[in-house]
Amino acid sequence: MKRFSKITTTQLARICGVSQGTVDRALHNRPGINEKTRERILAVAREYDYVPHVKGKNAENSMLIGVVLFDFYNEFFSKLAMSLVREAKKMGYSLIFQFSEKDLDRERTAIEYFDYIGVDGIILFSAGSDNPEYENYLRSVTKPLILIGNRLFNLPYVGIDDRQAMKDVTLRLMKNSAKKDVVYYAPILRKNLNKDNAQNLRLQGFTDAMKQRRRRFRIVTDLKDLSNAGVIVCATDYYAVSVLKHLGFPLDVKISGFDNISMLENLNAPILTVEYSTDEIALECLNYILGRPYHPQIGYRLV
Repeated sequence: MKRFSKITTTQLARICGVSQGTVDRALHNRPGINEKTRERILAVAREYDYVPHVKGKNAENSMLIGVVLFDFYNEFFSKLAMSLVREAKKMGYSLIFQFSEKDLDRERTAIEYFDYIGVDGIILFSAGSDNPEYENYLRSVTKPLILIGNRLFNLPYVGIDDRQAMKDVTLRLMKNSAKKDVVYYAPILRKNLNKDNAQNLRLQGFTDAMKQRRRRFRIVTDLKDLSNAGVIVCATDYYAVSVLKHLGFPLDVKISGFDNISMLENLNAPILTVEYSTDEIALECLNYILGRPYHPQIGYRLV
């Protein structure tokens, strides 16, 4: 005999000993769940005659999507925010922004706020963590959650292949520079970053290129250590600009960046960089949240 005439996802979660977010992933065939766990949840749902609530045109969706970013100081974030606003507007949605300032506690508070007010999905640029407890927390979030910028715990993600992109830009910059000293400049590497942080992936891409070319190199986190460098691969465009200013806009040094910020257009110096579309990132994030087919990896090009 069945216990409940109308079982809810909360009751399913308690019976199966999992979070409500895990139940939601199983019922809606979303990634980020062990296959055996998915099968067990679906079996219990069938046993208790679970009937999902089907949302129609008059369903009370919030029509809101929460977005967690570091800040708006970085041009990438403001550009991405505008892309998200434009794409969301096309779909009839509005956005609410919260800022973590790269603080994990603030990030979690923002997610909890979005979950509490009942947004229809969350887009997260995470400060990053290797903590299993934080992984369990993110997987327990009941709303569809998609990551951008930094990958975490194999959760759903939209973005470029940072490692391959950095390898490509490094190999291009090193062309015809066999005798020049190669330096990788990334002040952020002073910090303890989680293993899937985009900056760690970019560093791996750089070292991949060095191994392929069998070249020696230095990793530098301070401008004063850039002396004698003939090729300087920078982890971001902002770093590349600071290098140019520090060295006095040299003509005999090859420099690359990453992200193709608009500031580069006003510099009288060639900087090789990686360009990709924030519009594509925004569209794929919204597709995921709305349950549509989406592409987790978008393209890039060197400019």
